[in-house]
Amino acid sequence: MAQGITRLPSSRLLARLIETPDLVRSLQALPSAQFSALIRRIGVEDAGELIALATLDQLTQAFDEDLFASHAPGERERFDAARFAIWLEVLLEAGDTAAAARISALSEDFVLHALLQVMVVLDDDALRERMDVADDAAELADKALESAFSEQLDGYLLLGRGEPGWDAWISVILALDREDRSFLERILDRAVAACADYLEDLDELCEALSQAESLAEDVEAEREQRRSAQGYVEPRAAAGFLKLASRPYDGPLRALPRDANTRAYFRELERAPSSSAPSRVAGTLPRGKAVAAEPLDRLLAEFAMEPAAGGSAATSVPEEPAWDPHSLIQSALSELNRRDPARGAALMEELAYLANVLVAGAEGEFGALTPSQAASAALASVFLGALLEAGSEAPDELETQRLTSLLQEFHADILFRRAAVALAGSSLGHLGQPFLAELSAVPATLRRLHS
Repeated sequence: MAQGITRLPSSRLLARLIETPDLVRSLQALPSAQFSALIRRIGVEDAGELIALATLDQLTQAFDEDLFASHAPGERERFDAARFAIWLEVLLEAGDTAAAARISALSEDFVLHALLQVMVVLDDDALRERMDVADDAAELADKALESAFSEQLDGYLLLGRGEPGWDAWISVILALDREDRSFLERILDRAVAACADYLEDLDELCEALSQAESLAEDVEAEREQRRSAQGYVEPRAAAGFLKLASRPYDGPLRALPRDANTRAYFRELERAPSSSAPSRVAGTLPRGKAVAAEPLDRLLAEFAMEPAAGGSAATSVPEEPAWDPHSLIQSALSELNRRDPARGAALMEELAYLANVLVAGAEGEFGALTPSQAASAALASVFLGALLEAGSEAPDELETQRLTSLLQEFHADILFRRAAVALAGSSLGHLGQPFLAELSAVPATLRRLHS
C-alpha cells in the first residue's frame, strides 16, 4: 500500500462508488481482475448493486476466484456450493428475472454442477413406478422423500440434499421456467440423467457420485484454462514443480531441461490473446479504458485496493525489487533489458510464473503467501541460484555483468531449481539474515513436501 494512504472502510467505498458519475460505463470498463478485486474488497454480501452491473466476463472471473478453494497449498481447488448460494442470494437482490438471465448466460456444465451439489433431480413418473415396487428400499425412500425439501415442476421432482441455497435455487429455477424454458429443460434433463441411478438401487449411488465428480473435473478444467491464460498456476501443478525443484540432479545446470508443468504453462501463455498480457506482466493492477474509468480509477486508488492473497501474483512482480543487496539485481535487470529486451521481458514472465507457483503451492511461516511475499521469495531464489552457479560465496561478490549473463543464459525457473536444491540440503547462513528472510517461503515449502 502506498505510504500516506489510509485504507477506508468498505462501506464508505461502496457509498462513494454508487455516487460515482456514469457508474455503469466506468464499472464495466474495469478489467475483470480489477472488478474481482473490488468485490473482494467490499464483500460479496454488500456488493449487490455492483454485481448487478457486472459484465459476464467480470462475473466469470469473480466466480473463478471466489468459488473455488483448497484446504491447503498445493491441493486441488474444489467448488464451494455454500459460497455459490451466497452469490445466488445477492444476484436475486436485483430480482429473480435478472438473476435468471445471469445464470442462463453461464456455462451449462457450471450451472449443472452447482445445481447437483444442492439437489437431486428425478423423473417424477419414473420415481412413482419405482415406488410402486413394495420392498424395503422403497419404504426407506418414502420416508426420506417425506422429510426432504421438494419441488415438482412439469414432470421433474427436485429434492434437496440439505445443503444451503435451496430457496435461492428454487427462486432462480422458477424464474428460468418463466424466462428461459429451453435452458432450464437442458439443465434439468441432464440432471435427471445424472441422478437416474438413484431409482434403481442404493448401491448405484456410488456411480451417480462418480458422474458428479466427472462433471466437477470438467468445470474445474474450464476454470483452469481461463486462469492459465491469465498467468495463474494450478495448485497441484505448483506443488509438483516445488517437489521436483528440491530433487538433486547430476550434470551441469545448462543441461537441466525444463519440467513438463513449466513448459505447459508457457505454451498456454503463448496461445493466450495479446490483450491478456497486461494482467500477466504489469507492475500494477491492469487499468480499464482511460476515458471511461478514470474517475473510478481515482476512487480505487484513494481506497488503496490491493489483490487478495491467493490470487495471481503476476501483477505483483515489482519493477524494482523490494529487497536490494547492493543494488546488484536491479543493475542486472536494467542491463539485461538494455542488452536483450526480448530476454528481459521473458525473464519478467518467468519471475511472475515462479511467484504464482509460490502463491498456489507454498507455505511460509504463517501459512499461504501473499502475492508480494511470493514475488520477493521468487526473485531472491533466482538470485541465489545465480549466485551458486557463479560459485560466489556472498551476494556482493557477484558482479553485475556476470549476473546479467546468467539471467540471459538460464531460465528463471532453472535458477530457482538450483537454489531449491541448495535450500533443501545445505546451510546458507553465511549469506546473511536479511537475504535469507526473503527465502523463508521456499525452505518451509520444501520441508512440508519432504515430511
